[in-house]
Amino acid sequence: MSAFTELSEADATGRIAEIYAEIRHFYGVPYVSSLQRHLATIPGMLEWAWDAVRPAFANGLLPERAWGLAAEVDLQPLPKLSPAALRVLGVDAEAQETIRTVCRSFETVAPLNMALGGAVRALLHGTDPSGTRLPPASEWQPQHRFPNPPETLGLDAVSTDIRDLLLQLATDMDGETFIPGLYRQLAHWPAYLAHAATQLGPVFIDPAVTAECHDLRRRIATAVPEFLAVLPPAPPPPPDAPTEHILAAIETYQGTSPQMITFGRLLREALPA
Repeated sequence: MSAFTELSEADATGRIAEIYAEIRHFYGVPYVSSLQRHLATIPGMLEWAWDAVRPAFANGLLPERAWGLAAEVDLQPLPKLSPAALRVLGVDAEAQETIRTVCRSFETVAPLNMALGGAVRALLHGTDPSGTRLPPASEWQPQHRFPNPPETLGLDAVSTDIRDLLLQLATDMDGETFIPGLYRQLAHWPAYLAHAATQLGPVFIDPAVTAECHDLRRRIATAVPEFLAVLPPAPPPPPDAPTEHILAAIETYQGTSPQMITFGRLLREALPA
């Protein structure tokens, strides 16, 4: 199984760099998700996908709707961690706030990736955007801005034990190993990551949590026609685009993104107030 390929933000140039900047702007976070970084490795694909869906970001419909749907998720909380327990896990007060922000950023990004992926999937399946709504007089602006996150660590940047721990949290994306960025950022605190992975183990298979994740997927999928209603007609995707691989990548994100929302929230709310 090969590694999940991405075009880093540092290596992006030209139109890809411009798109990365627009994604950071509309998402309100200072980084670009691995979904878009992966699409950027496929010639012409990110340009096509972003240009097609961007109007739904520019008028605010897609982000506001996706965030509202994600807020409806109802979860049984994890046990609270005390400041002393966090210190034993190598997390001081400053690191605690960094972890809180990391979790909240993934709760913010994941619903948008689900909505973006749903719209791109519909377009790849040949759905015509209806484009019945007028464009806004001025572009929508997110009301939040997150600080720079800790580095998203690769498997080659961590110890063997942390590598094995991250691989426990990995999933398969069309034959490629995909580790969600939430865990790769939390890997800066190995003992905390080990604790979080242990706490989340039962949550992965909890029927109530699984049902919440499936229901969020359903709600966002149901909202996709609303997003298409503000999109102008899109040109066809790049002729050599590996459509089945792209659809598989989107499907993987539709599975992991609800986990980022639910697990991010659970970890964040388990931190001391």
